[in-house]
Amino acid sequence: MIQWQRCQYDNIDHLEKTFLFKKYSRAVAFANTVAGLAEAHIHHPRLVVEWGKVTVAWGTHESEEGSGIKAIDQMLSEKTDQLYRLLNEKVIS
Repeated sequence: MIQWQRCQYDNIDHLEKTFLFKKYSRAVAFANTVAGLAEAHIHHPRLVVEWGKVTVAWGTHESEEGSGIKAIDQMLSEKTDQLYRLLNEKVIS
């Protein structure tokens, strides 16, 4: 499985990963699932939906701890991986 990569948006460190799908509708469903995760934690990623893939970037823009990659970004990246696995298990079953 592809690992999360460090990148920058607006000069702020993020964790970024691209998830692959065989259908656009599955990519959109995954993006919506990640959006629900984001809403539940009031912490919103950069999401790019394209045919066959979704790129997710978690990073903190402003907090008491400053900006960059914080514990919440690491935790949400792990949860995003879990959501991807669950979504693909349901498709295969």
